[in-house]
Amino acid sequence: MYRARRVLLRLATGLAAFATLSGIITPASASPHDASRTGTRQYTADDDYTAVWSRADALKLKQDSTNTAPRVSPDFPVMTDKVWVWDTWPLTKLNTQTATYKGWHVIFSLTAPRSVPFGDRHWYAKIGYFYSRDAKSWKYGGDLFPAGTSFGSREWAGSTALVGDKVQSFYTASGHDNGGVDPSDALQRLAQATGKIHADKNRVWFSGFRDHRIIAEADGKMYQTLEQSQQGPIIYAFRDPFVFRDPRDRKVHLLFEGNTGGTAGSYQCTKRDLGDLPAGHEVPEDSKYYTGNIGLATADGDSMENWKLQPPLLSANCVNQQTERPHLIIRGGKYYLFTISHKFTFAPGLSGWDGLYGFVGPGLRSDYRPLNGSALVLGNPEDAPTQQYSHYVMPNGLVESFIDTVPTPDGGTRFGGTLARTLVLSLKDDRTRLAGQLDYGFIP
Repeated sequence: MYRARRVLLRLATGLAAFATLSGIITPASASPHDASRTGTRQYTADDDYTAVWSRADALKLKQDSTNTAPRVSPDFPVMTDKVWVWDTWPLTKLNTQTATYKGWHVIFSLTAPRSVPFGDRHWYAKIGYFYSRDAKSWKYGGDLFPAGTSFGSREWAGSTALVGDKVQSFYTASGHDNGGVDPSDALQRLAQATGKIHADKNRVWFSGFRDHRIIAEADGKMYQTLEQSQQGPIIYAFRDPFVFRDPRDRKVHLLFEGNTGGTAGSYQCTKRDLGDLPAGHEVPEDSKYYTGNIGLATADGDSMENWKLQPPLLSANCVNQQTERPHLIIRGGKYYLFTISHKFTFAPGLSGWDGLYGFVGPGLRSDYRPLNGSALVLGNPEDAPTQQYSHYVMPNGLVESFIDTVPTPDGGTRFGGTLARTLVLSLKDDRTRLAGQLDYGFIP
């Protein structure tokens, strides 16, 4: 994170293209597993097996036409002139499928007033919502939560699920409570609030969301605390909760981004972290500071009152510091685990792109393999390295993201803060490819 229109015609075009698409957590114990990465092994959610994105995998990172996002045009439209828009997610069901309510599509975004400099938006972030009949002509509805109800000093990304007649919203309580605008306040906790959705023929609105709870804090053993992180030189993460129900164990879980527990700099890269390195590759000493992982928490029942912290599903130790906004889709019995990351968060001696990365396994906790051999699914083009970010893959194979910073013909840049064109992802077994692009902000 640190870092309108001929509606009927364009909707028809988009749909035609679309039709071608085939309480506080208590920690569990964790210990290293010694298992071969065959892509077939499965474990229970509370097992201590953690898959790895190895350094050898990351050394295979390479861009081509199948995984490079098209250039974003600098004359892109803006969905609202009221707020900057970045990390965005749809209203879903617990099975991860996008949900509608009384014919309305609903999405949630991190927002900040456009009077705030684009680069400072993170410190003013609130979760806003938008609604639409055609899944692309979005109307801004305002803040999701009543003023003064959320934890932290700003609201960062999460997920929102329609469960019966209730809406369960999960978010990152970023910063200390009532901490004000303070970019140095890196505290992050996972929070939850419950509300209700309402709609008539003209609009969508929400009620409730007045009782918020902190449901997860880093334990220091499996997940690094802020205090542990501050002993090192790079950014910290315990954020981005994504809620879903596993169809196999029928339990409700959260994915989130974390860092491996322990004081920054104390981690020692293991043979498993490194993988089968090519001859001559040296691992810089500072790689030990790069300890991103994809965490898991499990609810004790459908009421989602209490949550248990589980060992990470996947680690990127000595590879990458940030595995942001983790989410998954399940297709053909396979679990596709996605995350986003930046070029600058790769460990020394490695290089990647701002974009979407992914893994595939036979179960929720399993020996995930990197998609396409390296994990790269979609990266920004070299001549527009920060053009879009925060990709979110939907079960229909569509990928939404926001426009960040786009180069202009005169050598300048244009800030986005609005939704990018939706990309079409072809996914088969452990391979993906870019199959096309649709309209701006098309999230059906």
